[in-house]
Amino acid sequence: MRAGDANPVQLKYWTEAWLERIRDLYSAHDELMAAWQDAAAPAAQEKTAAAARLEEAYAAWDDAIAVIDEARKEQAAAPGLQEPAGKALATLDREWDGLIAHRDYPLVSLDNNAAERMIRGPVVTRKNARGSHNGDTARNAAVIWTATATAQMTGLNVLTWLTAYLDECGRNGGKPLTGPALERFLPWHAGREDHRTWAQPPPAGQTPRK
Repeated sequence: MRAGDANPVQLKYWTEAWLERIRDLYSAHDELMAAWQDAAAPAAQEKTAAAARLEEAYAAWDDAIAVIDEARKEQAAAPGLQEPAGKALATLDREWDGLIAHRDYPLVSLDNNAAERMIRGPVVTRKNARGSHNGDTARNAAVIWTATATAQMTGLNVLTWLTAYLDECGRNGGKPLTGPALERFLPWHAGREDHRTWAQPPPAGQTPRK
């Protein structure tokens, strides 16, 4: 889009064509991500359908990325390519290995929008608190925000999850959990019932006070 804005007269249709290719790739990635999740642990009667959906999603991704690959190579070799377009294609070429890696890691977003949104809270909090003032508190804050962001990304309600964890610490004599007791609270180890419970808002009266 920046390339098109730099030369809107000559690159208008070039920009529109690339936006369409990118839109198709995003659609293919969304379907691949959904199909991959469905195929990860399907019900017994849905295994065949889930596998077929995943195979079709991979084929759609391959088609979308092949269109982009062909277009970038043809345009890079064409004489008279406008400089803004050439720079955009050079960036695509430089990042190509990272782009095609999404086929093997479909849960990784094609852009960093989610990461940018996720760090907004910590950044605002740091600003309101006027910074961490020393390295130890900065590292502690990073650990805490990493844990809460991971819980949030897996669909857990952070306050409910933290309240449940701190309650268990209280039952453990006020000491941090270790071993299996701690692993239970790792989002990727949480049981289905725990995950369902921790995804809900905290019960009235149990929200921690600020």
